[in-house]
Amino acid sequence: KGVLDSVMNGFNCTVFAYGATGAGKTHTMLGSQNDPGVMYRTMKELFKRMDDAKEEKEFAVAFSYLEVYNEQIRDLLANVGPLAVREDGSKGVVVQGLTLHKPKSADHILEALDSGNRNRTQHPTDMNATSSRSHAVFQIYLRQQDKTASLNPNVCIAKMSLIDLAGSERASATNAKGARLREGANINRSLLALGNVINAL
Repeated sequence: KGVLDSVMNGFNCTVFAYGATGAGKTHTMLGSQNDPGVMYRTMKELFKRMDDAKEEKEFAVAFSYLEVYNEQIRDLLANVGPLAVREDGSKGVVVQGLTLHKPKSADHILEALDSGNRNRTQHPTDMNATSSRSHAVFQIYLRQQDKTASLNPNVCIAKMSLIDLAGSERASATNAKGARLREGANINRSLLALGNVINAL
């Protein structure tokens, strides 16, 4: 709820699920239709807050869902890729061609997540029969504007990223070979890069 407080106040926020393969990261973040995870529960709370504030503010919400697999980006909701990353002067870093969707409710988002998860890259290893071989990035874009007669109403824009990272792993433990070995190497390389960035902040 603290993260949502920050988003509602106009701050960009990111939540990672990080850990070894098989630790339960995907279940925690995504859950299932019968037992939804952090992503859906966060959206449920966001829609509740927007409904509570609808007399004072106008809201617009959009979301995207992508995976990073072997250093390439794929849109999980359009099942297309690889997509290119570009720097935009006004928007910052953007993924070209990534589809944005406008949800009508939190349940609509749950359906989209379920659809996207079916497109996500998974392969069994000795450590995890349903090992996620990619990082999944779910992003919510929130725009809110005061309901006022003013010519310059207060507009607030924020982005929240909920990320299910692929599990760190040792080839000796997963018995990975060939494509699985290459996937594991790319996963570990990207996790190391993420750690270096966080340490540099």
